[in-house]
Amino acid sequence: MENAIQTLVAPFKRATLDDAARVSFLHRYDTKFVLGTEGVPAFLNAIKDNYSLLEIAGITAQTYNTFYFDTPDLLCFNLHHNKRARRFKFRTRKYMSNGKIYNEIKQKLNTGKTIKFRQRRDAMNTEPPVLPAINDLSVFDESFATLLKTNGYGNIVNLVPTLNVFFNRLTFLNNHFAERMTLDLGLGYGYNGATLKLNDTAIVELKRERGPQQTVAQGYFRSIHKCPSGFSKYTIGISLTHGEAKKNRFLPKIRHLAFERSAA
Repeated sequence: MENAIQTLVAPFKRATLDDAARVSFLHRYDTKFVLGTEGVPAFLNAIKDNYSLLEIAGITAQTYNTFYFDTPDLLCFNLHHNKRARRFKFRTRKYMSNGKIYNEIKQKLNTGKTIKFRQRRDAMNTEPPVLPAINDLSVFDESFATLLKTNGYGNIVNLVPTLNVFFNRLTFLNNHFAERMTLDLGLGYGYNGATLKLNDTAIVELKRERGPQQTVAQGYFRSIHKCPSGFSKYTIGISLTHGEAKKNRFLPKIRHLAFERSAA
């Protein structure tokens, strides 16, 4: 599949990190679509004239490694499961292509807007470093606690690592207006000494600063009768790896997922 994707993305114009920075959208509206990987070639072919593909140091598929943190009773997960309009997630993410590490708070408002607060955590190139480097992404560090307090989450304590999430991401920029789109492939989870991979699942996410606007990508999904579908990597991962988690709301999605489980 990897070789096939590289062939399919060859016709796309290339975008740079500077291009992507102009549509970083830490405050944004998200729209997600879930595809089987067999549907990816037709999708990419349909959008190739209207989007540019982000390339960093000659690499187009960026690998992300993320640890999510939650309370021992899974507060963040349960807020989502119980359909709370205002909810949040906490994570430390490493961008494997450039080694940059960020602590992040991802907050969903009752307006449907997503807000992200982030703090860089790899050692900055200064003397002394602005922040010390993180050696273990699964460790909840003091600077993360400061990030929580600064942004109104100081009352949430005793956070523990609950899920490792990793995947490959292609990032596309709309050639005509401010929109960023991501295509995630090779989604996998790690927890309690085991790994689980969703090799046949692809997730497309449209990200804009303002509300929904019809685009070529949305037009394609409409043409194949594919509706937007909420797909939280974290909640699906917790549902698949934590037997004690209340998950009935997510079972319809899980039943349609093909995954492989293996010991670490």
